[in-house]
Amino acid sequence: MRLLNWFKGLLMAGFLAGLAACGGGSGSSPTLVDLARNDARFSVLAEAIQAADLTSTLSGPTTYTVLAPTDAAFAALLTELNLTKAQLLANKPLLTAVLQYHVLAGEVPRTAVPLGKAITPVGGGFFKVDSQGGALVVTDGRNRKATITQTDLVATNGLLHVVDKVLLPADKTVVQTAQGAPVFSTLVDAVVAANLQGTLSGTGPFTVFAPTNAAFAAALTELGVSKEALLADTALLTKILTYHVVPGRVLKADVPVGAAITTVEGQTFSVDASLAITDRLGRKAAITATDTLASNGVVHTIDKVILPSDVTLPGQRTLVQQLQAMPQFSILVEAVVAANLQDALSAAGPLTVFAPTNNAFAALLAELGLTKDQLLANKPLLSAVLQYHVLGSQVVSSAVPLGKAITPLAGGIFKIDSTGGALVVTDGRNRRATIGFADLRVKNGVIHALDKVLLPANQDIVQTAISLPQFSILVEAVVAAGLQDALAAPGPLTVFAPTNTAFAALLGELGVTKEQLLADKPLLTQVLTYHVVPGHVLKADVPLNTPIATLQGDTFTVNANLAITDQRARSAGITATDVLASNGVIHVIDKVILPRP
Repeated sequence: MRLLNWFKGLLMAGFLAGLAACGGGSGSSPTLVDLARNDARFSVLAEAIQAADLTSTLSGPTTYTVLAPTDAAFAALLTELNLTKAQLLANKPLLTAVLQYHVLAGEVPRTAVPLGKAITPVGGGFFKVDSQGGALVVTDGRNRKATITQTDLVATNGLLHVVDKVLLPADKTVVQTAQGAPVFSTLVDAVVAANLQGTLSGTGPFTVFAPTNAAFAAALTELGVSKEALLADTALLTKILTYHVVPGRVLKADVPVGAAITTVEGQTFSVDASLAITDRLGRKAAITATDTLASNGVVHTIDKVILPSDVTLPGQRTLVQQLQAMPQFSILVEAVVAANLQDALSAAGPLTVFAPTNNAFAALLAELGLTKDQLLANKPLLSAVLQYHVLGSQVVSSAVPLGKAITPLAGGIFKIDSTGGALVVTDGRNRRATIGFADLRVKNGVIHALDKVLLPANQDIVQTAISLPQFSILVEAVVAAGLQDALAAPGPLTVFAPTNTAFAALLGELGVTKEQLLADKPLLTQVLTYHVVPGHVLKADVPLNTPIATLQGDTFTVNANLAITDQRARSAGITATDVLASNGVIHVIDKVILPRP
């Protein structure tokens, strides 16, 4: 019996000695700071606590839970941040923020960790902890992962859990988070277009259900609009985007399954147990990734754009209603009303409207030296200009007859070319406008936006030639031959117009003076009418390697290099094309062509 008592005493003595070695025992139990100091795994953590002046806090009577990074975790952090240990310890603001991000108020043992929930440390921000394969995995504010390798080390003032990576608080808002993910580039474009980036960069918190680029591409097809058209419709865009934002921080674990979730837009959607969203139109979207953390909220990825019930889609609006819904076309709407064209543009159609923006109208007013009121009061001018922007059929961008003459309701022509990937309109006065967005489909047609107001031609072929100095001899020749009235008639006509240099070369070739040529009216008439082709023959319509009949009666041919061969086998180059006039088109040539002798 005495031997047994002696053995028990020996065991108790060893136990007390072990406690003493750990800083424990009656009156000397370890604090959280002691645990860090006395464990070789946490030497850098201990130095960091001292450098950040947190020793008193973590040694006091208030209880905390510390997620304690090991020395290996700190070494990895230094590499990640490209810092030395001395630099980290000397950066007190950074060090304090990082350390406080590892400290929770009160005791949170492993069994009480709120899995999947937002956990707020004393330094602010939040992180979350999930159970993965039996391990506890922390996702920090920058969506980096750390594993809790040991739990529930007990101190007199709390608990310590060991983590294998230093946690970092969030440094990006939900907007910046989306900007950093290429899969959300269309969403980012939409947020910027709707001017919501400032709001979504605020303190929040917000929960964003973020559609991918593929989701937006599908939505564009469904809505019948181009990306540019959707981004231009800021009212519609704002309504759609705010329907994807929920106030507060709603992590996956907090999503109220089956319940109505109210959005910033004001309407609700629901989420079922399989993480499928049902929007107000009964459409389904899947949440494909969850809990991307940001400084002011959380982002969940979805595979479909969701829609509220009261959104008025472009396909449900007339041309006028759609333009009224887009502030950038307010002057155009005023003009339509002033010209009394609103009923015509609300009719069944289909119609195509090339819609100048407010900036385009402002530039036009400066160009014409008019005020807006003066323009709106001039109904004949206004009607002519507006109807010059309307086609009597629906022509989407993919069906535009590039380079061909396009006839609007007002009459006359303009043409559209593809230049550097953009669609560029040349109007009747040879001014150019770029189509900003295309294919905004509405109930009775389609809208293409323009950055310049188009103007119908105000000069016939003769007037156009007179306005261009390089054709002064051609103009003299037309007058001398008495052809000015014929070339100013309604036509349409296409003139292959020789320059002054071309005429100078002809005079040398024929061995005559200009005066002698101009005095020979029969020859002059023969030569000039040989340069005129009936109809609108724009560059895109020139029949290659095919005899082209002229007003003179003879033909010439044009090859793929835009070289003309005349009836005397002489060659002339077409150096410029498609100068539009009210009664036709002019192409510039570098040599006078001649009919057969």
